[in-house]
Amino acid sequence: MKSVTQFYLDKTEEAVWHRGEDYVNKGRVRVEYYDDRKIKAVVSGKEAYKVTIRWVTNGLRKSCTCPYKRGICKHVVATALVWDELFGIARPSKDMVRFRTIQPPPISPRQITACYNDPLNADLDVIRIAVDYYALSPKAHARLPRCPRIETHEKVPLTFEEVKKALNEMEKWSRRREYHSYFCAGEMAAAFSEMLEIMEKRLPSSPSEVMIKVMAHCVDWFYREFEQRIDGSDGVWIFPVTRIGKIVARLLDIYPSHPAWQEFNQIVEKVGDWWGEPGLNAEEIARWRDQCL
Repeated sequence: MKSVTQFYLDKTEEAVWHRGEDYVNKGRVRVEYYDDRKIKAVVSGKEAYKVTIRWVTNGLRKSCTCPYKRGICKHVVATALVWDELFGIARPSKDMVRFRTIQPPPISPRQITACYNDPLNADLDVIRIAVDYYALSPKAHARLPRCPRIETHEKVPLTFEEVKKALNEMEKWSRRREYHSYFCAGEMAAAFSEMLEIMEKRLPSSPSEVMIKVMAHCVDWFYREFEQRIDGSDGVWIFPVTRIGKIVARLLDIYPSHPAWQEFNQIVEKVGDWWGEPGLNAEEIARWRDQCL
């Protein structure tokens, strides 16, 4: 019989492989049936999981009742090791395991979940690359800058033209040849969010009327441009939305009666009507701060 472990070695994460070996060493694999074409086993972990591995025309087919869905699980590894040993096939050496197994993705599903549970404090680097590791059918796509060009020094007053120019730069990104509305959505959302965080840091040094005008423009741009240029089906739009809400809420706290709010409300009400969200105003936008999916 051909080695089953050699078939799975370069398809399995190293840490998962070692956990499978540990299960074998501790006698947690109970074989129910085997021959040179198929094995059925029960592997005892937190629960008893049923594993089946069989040779088919183009390789191996495996099934396991455990919830792990990111590739080869430790229960399949353990069963494969036992199956090989039943036919006198030695385990792969430590060096072979080290050099042939694959490394895990740099982010975990738990990290992604944490971002969506607390979008205002999300790790934007996780959002940038999540789709590359967990999309069902990854696709090559353009790589976008971390942030459009904007002054980062907190003591420099913000200008309307500066913000408008930065947002125009992001629009140009979406015209790149390999731009993809789905696979680039996380990077677009993270870049817009990064820009908004810089703007918030510069708020104390910026004129009140400029900040209020700038935020009205950001709301308008979010609906008219950002939402048109990304596929937001994964919900990445939530990250800039919460940051817009945070800045507007902060401005309302500092300048509750500023005359610039009148123009702000006119702009956001107009774009809200256009988008299908009638009645948008500063107070409603401020509540975006607390949104989550």
